[in-house]
Order: sequence, then C-alpha cells, then structure tokens
Amino acid sequence: MVKSKEPASLDFEAALTELESIVSKLESSQFSLQESLQLYKRGEMLSQRCNQLLDEAESQIDEQSSSDD
Repeated sequence: MVKSKEPASLDFEAALTELESIVSKLESSQFSLQESLQLYKRGEMLSQRCNQLLDEAESQIDEQSSSDD
C-alpha cells in the first residue's frame, strides 16, 4: 500500500475522497485480513479528520450567526 499523507494535513475534500476509496476497497473483499485492518484504521483516522473539519465549520457558522444578531 502506498504511504499516504497524514490525515491531519488533509483538507475535507481530500480526506473524504480517500475515505470513500477505502470503503470501496473494503467492500470488494480482495484484501488479506492484515491489509483490511490497515485500511480500516486509516479509514477511522480519515473519518475523525472529516468530523473535526465539519465541527470547525459548524463553529464558524455559529459564530457568524451570533455576530449577525
């Protein structure tokens, strides 16, 4: 497997695209148990990164909405 960038350095779109790719790979069931576990762990990290970025965006929207009031 090719070494990818750290999830913390990815923007939302890149993390989501890679996560979708991992899900597709896992659904194909063409990997050994060890490879599947590595993909799963990477997917978990990417999912956490996406959630972090969404939370940050939501906070920015909340701040903007409260300052508009």
